Amino acid sequence: MKYILATLLILITGMVAAADSAIPDSELGLGGISLGDTEAQVLSVLGPAQNRSETGEGTALEYPGLTVLIGWLEQQAPDKQRHVLHLISTGASACTPAGICPGTSVTKALATYGQPATAKRETGNFLEYYSRQSSCWLQLGTSDGTVRSISAVCQP
Repeated sequence: MKYILATLLILITGMVAAADSAIPDSELGLGGISLGDTEAQVLSVLGPAQNRSETGEGTALEYPGLTVLIGWLEQQAPDKQRHVLHLISTGASACTPAGICPGTSVTKALATYGQPATAKRETGNFLEYYSRQSSCWLQLGTSDGTVRSISAVCQP
C-alpha cells in the first residue's frame, strides 16, 4: 500500500509540475515571428536576411540575433508554402511575446512563465516550457542566472 501511495504522489507531483510549465502557442514566437508563419510573412516583418543557407532540413535565414529555420511542415509540393519550423534568439531584441529576451534574468522568466521543466545537457542548462496546445516548446538557455538564448521549436 505504501508503494502505491508513493507512486501516486510522484505521479501527481509530476503532473502539477508539467501543468505549471505549460504555455500557450501564442508564446512560441521570437522577434515578431511565430512558429508556422510563412516565409513571406517572415520577409514582410524582418526584410531580407543578412545570410541565407541550406541546412538539409530547410533554409536558415539569419538576422542580427535571430535565426529563422523555414521548411515544409508536410511533404514539399508546388502548391505548398514553406513555414517557420524553428526559431533561435541570441539577441536582446528578439524576444518572446511576453518580453523575455536573451539578457533577461532567470527570475523574470520564472515570474513570467512559472516553473519549467529543467534540463542539464552537455551544451548547457535549459528551462523548457511545453505548449498546452501542440507538440511545441520554448527553451531558454541559461547561465549565471541569465537567459542566454531562446529557442522555439516543434516536434514533427
